[in-house]
Parts: sequence; structure tokens; C-alpha cells
Amino acid sequence: MIYLLGFILAFVGTVVFTPASIIVAKKFNVLDYPRARKVHRKPLPRWGGIGIYLGFFIAILVLFKFVNPFRELMTLEYKSVSLFKQLLGIVFGSSLIFILGIIDDKKPVKSFTKLLVQIIAVYIAIDYGVRIQGLAIPFVEKYYNFPLILGQIVTVFWLTGFMNTINLADGLDGLAAGIGAIAAGTFFIVALLQATTSDLFLSKQLALSSVLAITLMGACLGFLVWNFYPAKVFMGDCGALFIGYILATTSVIGTLKSTAVIALFIPIVVVALPILDVALSIFRRLRKGMGVMEPDKDHIHHRLLSFGWTQREVVLLMYVFTLILSIGSILLTVLRGRV
Repeated sequence: MIYLLGFILAFVGTVVFTPASIIVAKKFNVLDYPRARKVHRKPLPRWGGIGIYLGFFIAILVLFKFVNPFRELMTLEYKSVSLFKQLLGIVFGSSLIFILGIIDDKKPVKSFTKLLVQIIAVYIAIDYGVRIQGLAIPFVEKYYNFPLILGQIVTVFWLTGFMNTINLADGLDGLAAGIGAIAAGTFFIVALLQATTSDLFLSKQLALSSVLAITLMGACLGFLVWNFYPAKVFMGDCGALFIGYILATTSVIGTLKSTAVIALFIPIVVVALPILDVALSIFRRLRKGMGVMEPDKDHIHHRLLSFGWTQREVVLLMYVFTLILSIGSILLTVLRGRV
């Protein structure tokens, strides 16, 4: 019931608030103008992430205020970590990322400053108990707890990596929102499959991860109503970085809580396509003597377009690949549970 309600509220909320974000973006002239590396032909608003942010968090607020099982879930605490505290860390950290994106969409922020704010947002989550604490050692039944500083470093790399991967995937109408929806849906299923553990706090933590994941899925699908080709609005950095942050933190309190080393690869496999695209982009730019953050028109989707594919065909193809990888991740979880 909680999951269905979270999904519906986020979907409807994002569908409703996105047109308002279009009006606000036009009022403040936050538009994405056509350029050489762009594929759209007319200026489009790029504050669509406002609709995603509001749709997501209003859904979470309604669940907290009016749904008793969710409110009771927030009271659970183990040692110095509580689920409510973790939720607050995600709220505060993602809000900082959202504000960063809002500013960057209006006036580009320098790469160093952008990365610094992202790291601060990660440390907010860490301070509230959202952190990678260790990893199972392959082939031996032993769990290795990271030293405090190593756990922080790994968490920083994990969250910043997710944020920037989703951001760089936002190159075609509906691409980032669709990949975000598929990834969130996969994290939801994987967390549910893992929630059979006898550890009470862990099972409830996985329940919170499931709620966040299915709610984000609803927000992404709601945004696709306005963003799928031909798009009426772009999510901008405020939307892409926000989706990446929520996906990353959801995986930290969800799939990565398993003591199996394979749990580390499940979130990576789900977003393997944009990760591969980012890796190839970095290698390509370094080989050409370009800056790593310097944009180009050689991404996978750009190359497919150059072969004569339409935007809609390219996006649907990348959905299919992501969905196949997601199904693979779910099967890995099921098979691991039977071993």
C-alpha cells in the first residue's frame, strides 16, 4: 500500500508541477538554446527538475504525515543510526544538490565548485548515517568493515559518480528520466527481494530504500509525460543531479547493505550503459587533448543519430538495453538468494 501510494503521488505530483516549472523557467529565461552539439531546434525550458523535486518530496511528506506504517518505520533506531535521521540526510543533501543544479542551469558553475558542493552534499548524507561501511570479501565468508576514512572516500566516489553519470546521460529527450525510472524500479525490486533478512533494522532499512526507489520511479515517469520526444521541457542539472543523488543514496541503504560482494555490482550493472558512455567520453577527450569536462558530440546516442536513427528510436533502444541489464541484476539477486 505504501509503495503504490508513493508511486502514484510522485507521478501525479510531477505531472502537475512540471508545467509550473516551465512557466518559471521562461520567466527567468532559463532556456536551453540550440547549439552545434545540441539535437533540439528551438529553445526549451531547462528547470523541469523542479517538477521532479516537488513531486518526489511532496509524496514523501504525504506518506510521513498521513500514512501510519511509514511514520512508524521512521521511529526505528539501531545504535546511533535511525531511519528518520537517514531520511533527513537524504532530504538535506539532495536539496543542496537541487539548489546547485538550479544555479548551474541559470548560470554555469565552475567544475571545481560544482564538484566541491557535490562532495559537501555527500558528507551531509554520511553525517546522517547514509554511508558504505564495508564489503564482503569474494570467495570467503567474511565481511570487511572499512576504516572510517576509507568508508567516507568510497561513499563520496559512489554518490558523485552516480550523480554525474545520470547528468551526462541527459542528452536526448526522455533519456535520463527513462534510465532513472528503470534504475529506480530495479532498486525497488532488489530491495524487496533482500528484505527477507532476519535482521529487523536491516529489513526496515531496505523497506525505506524501497519506498524511496518506487517514489523516484513515479516522479521520473511523471516527468516523461512532458519530456519524452518531442520534449516540452528539459530536466536540467537540477533534475539530473537530483535523480542521481536519490538513486545513489537509495542503493547505499538498500542493495549495498547485503553482505554479498555481488551486491556492489547490482547498481553498477543497472546503469552500465551510461557508465560506459562516460568512460569512453573521458578516454576519447584525453586522447584528443581535450578537457575531461569539455562537451563533444561523440556520445553513443550522438553516433546512433549520425547513422540515421531518430531520437525516439535511439532512446527506446537505450531503454531496452538498460531494461535487459536491470533484469540481469534482478536475476543475480534471486540466484544469490538461492545459493
